[in-house]
Amino acid sequence: MKQLNKIALTAFLFVHCLNAQTWKNPNAPVNDRVKDLLSKMTLEEKISQCSSDIPAIERLGIPSYMWYAEALHGVIAWKCTSFPQNIAMGATWNPNLMFDVATAISNEARALKNSGQKEVMMFSPTINMARDPRWGRNEECYSEDPFMMSEMARMYVRGMQGNDKKYLKTVCTVKHYIANNVENRRESIQSNINEKDLREYYMPAYRTCVADEEAGGIMSALNGLNGIPSSGHNWLLNDVLRKEWGFEGYVVADWNAASGMYKNQKYAKSYPEAAALAIKATCDQECFRPKASPMVKNLKPAIEQGLLTEAELDQSVARLLRLRFLTGDFDKPEANPWHKIPQAVLESDAHKKLALKAAEQSIVLLKNEGILPLKKDLKSIAVLGPFANRCWMGIYSGFPQSKVSPLQGIKKYTQATVNYAEGCDVIAPLDEQKIKEAVEAAKKSEVALLFVGNDEKTATENKDRQSLSLPGAQQKLIEEVLKVNKNTVVIMIPSGATTLGNAQKELPGIICAWPNGQEQGNAIAHVLWGEYNPGGKLNSTWYASDNDLPDMHDYNIKNGRTYMYFKGKPLYPFGYGLSYTSFQFKNLKLDKKALKSAENLSVSVQVTNTGKVDGDEVVQLYIRDLNTANEAPAKALKGFERIHLKKGETKTVQLSVPYQAFSYYNVAHQRFEVKNGSFEILVGNSSDNLLVKETIQLKSGTIPVINVKNKSAYFNPNDPNRSKNWDAIYEDKSFLGNNEATTKEEKGIEFKTTFTDPGFYVNTWDAVVNLKLKTDEAIFKLSMLDNEIDTYKVSKGNDEVQTLSVKIPIPPEYGKEVILKAIPLKGKIAIESIKIIPPGNVKPYLIYPKNQ
Repeated sequence: MKQLNKIALTAFLFVHCLNAQTWKNPNAPVNDRVKDLLSKMTLEEKISQCSSDIPAIERLGIPSYMWYAEALHGVIAWKCTSFPQNIAMGATWNPNLMFDVATAISNEARALKNSGQKEVMMFSPTINMARDPRWGRNEECYSEDPFMMSEMARMYVRGMQGNDKKYLKTVCTVKHYIANNVENRRESIQSNINEKDLREYYMPAYRTCVADEEAGGIMSALNGLNGIPSSGHNWLLNDVLRKEWGFEGYVVADWNAASGMYKNQKYAKSYPEAAALAIKATCDQECFRPKASPMVKNLKPAIEQGLLTEAELDQSVARLLRLRFLTGDFDKPEANPWHKIPQAVLESDAHKKLALKAAEQSIVLLKNEGILPLKKDLKSIAVLGPFANRCWMGIYSGFPQSKVSPLQGIKKYTQATVNYAEGCDVIAPLDEQKIKEAVEAAKKSEVALLFVGNDEKTATENKDRQSLSLPGAQQKLIEEVLKVNKNTVVIMIPSGATTLGNAQKELPGIICAWPNGQEQGNAIAHVLWGEYNPGGKLNSTWYASDNDLPDMHDYNIKNGRTYMYFKGKPLYPFGYGLSYTSFQFKNLKLDKKALKSAENLSVSVQVTNTGKVDGDEVVQLYIRDLNTANEAPAKALKGFERIHLKKGETKTVQLSVPYQAFSYYNVAHQRFEVKNGSFEILVGNSSDNLLVKETIQLKSGTIPVINVKNKSAYFNPNDPNRSKNWDAIYEDKSFLGNNEATTKEEKGIEFKTTFTDPGFYVNTWDAVVNLKLKTDEAIFKLSMLDNEIDTYKVSKGNDEVQTLSVKIPIPPEYGKEVILKAIPLKGKIAIESIKIIPPGNVKPYLIYPKNQ
């Protein structure tokens, strides 16, 4: 009997201990694990989870955690591939390519996590609608069209989060929910939008990411919606996002936005009340670093003041912990299917090849009067402009070691003599000498290639564009070059629609190349010489004048915004893009004459390459409501496919259009409905070049609520992308066996410093190198943490001590001491000091060589 009692007691203790450690059991249901871990946490430990910089819980064996990473178009880290900016990816009109790019990005993210360098909570993608090209962050999103935005965003989320049934590869935090389309005073302004526009235009892409693709996170916007701050908006976050769409993930307030309900929006009466409002509205976390956010600091006072209960806080903390379990953060690394992704994927040749493919597909040929492609036997070329000798990759870019500027790409491709001159800065006033140098280069060249655009000096986070025209003296540069060389091609690197003034008519060739990643220079050279036939299309309307645009704060989409409601003549229409070949559309066929509720319409069209070279075309399908009594857009994109055709080849393209595509939101009935009536099906290669059309009758009906359990009609469970392994994007997998980081430590002049977080996003810090030359000329390289920043060539001047302005990339190494190195490559040079110029109002400071 005693022996039996001992056995029973042992079994009881074993089961008790096992149950007591449920959160450590990888085979237990995730919700049980969350509940168990939550029960073991103190109030202070729970509160600490609600910020980006999460401290360790040593008594439970939980390490510190930085819930903050960016991967807009590549992971923001050293030696990670920088793919084309989102606006460029949108111009590819290729969701499958978007999936491959997102897979590569998430592979790099996992490789960094596997080596203990970063976490996988990603603050991306940005899917605010590109409703106004002056918005400072316009380049971060895929399109002005809600359907196209949805299709590109869904593939990003799918490629980033993976397809494992147990673990998430990364967590996509879709931002900024909602209608954050003005940067000026964004922390305190309101976006005033009627519910019909919200449902039909501003929300669809978010619903797609949440309901169809089950994104793990949402970032609430800094602005308010109709008088209520987004981070405390119960209808927006709780009623629509969670209850209607079935969202189970976490919500994070954009930088300081929860506390901003008191500080900036003046909506709450105190910081504790603001913190309580956020949690009650199911906003779980506040983006902030370093250390605890203002929201975190005020959660305990909120509970003590009776504004919030611990049980309400527990719901938020449970959602946050659940995501850490889903990424495998509390399990052995080998438990998840991505634990073997090696560091060899970081900026690998395969990823650079994919970046080149995406860059080529993104380029849009806007105008061509026979000058392009360039002749292979050119003897001399002028390469001019402020974007010629730099690889501008766009805001929220990482720091790849390989960056190909247009000048480098052109020199690599052609044997012609290349005459380079900058001509002007992006925003600086007219410099007659620089203009003169560019004009002289153009005079002695057969063709002039002018690289112009705008960068973070005129459009970025916290700064909206003032005009669609080129900033600084760039317009003057174009005009002066045209006077001496009519064979001038302008290549734009813009953040959105850009006007060229009178030069628009005179220029024989215009290309839009976007900030399209680290392979930018190679892609541009391939298009210029016809090595690659451009097939990109504009993903937003290009307006002819600033006067065509409503006030920035006008969110009424029907007030002349986008191709759907703009009644003027655009400079270039939505969906526009030329080719070096020509295409014919014919034989449009519909499989039905009338469409009933829940049915799909199958549309087929024949497309023929009638030109002399192979090329890509984008088949675009729009619908038009023929009942003029309905408040409907002039046309609306509802299907598209990018295809490749050899010269003379014909393909039949089939597009499926669901019943849902014809619906409108009925505010009175609070649902999407389809009305009886006739619709045109229009197919062509731009919104203003619809070449074939047919009519279909629609039977009235309602659209069921779309949520996680009831996917949209565009959701395809059999899409091959849903079953691909992480390594499916690699033709040659042999390099994946290498898990060693390749670092080359170089000797140089060392400087130590610590960069402190400015409290807002910046891609680089300014600095000035103070140096003495001991030879007439010298070349040196700057590196940080043994990662190359750039190489500089300096010549002796009149002053004994010379200065050189540089940009220092800032990946997330804030708060840690780092070593900057100046590495001499040619000549003799002495670096006396480096002046670090922090962003904001912080005073500059000097750092000196390590041995001084």
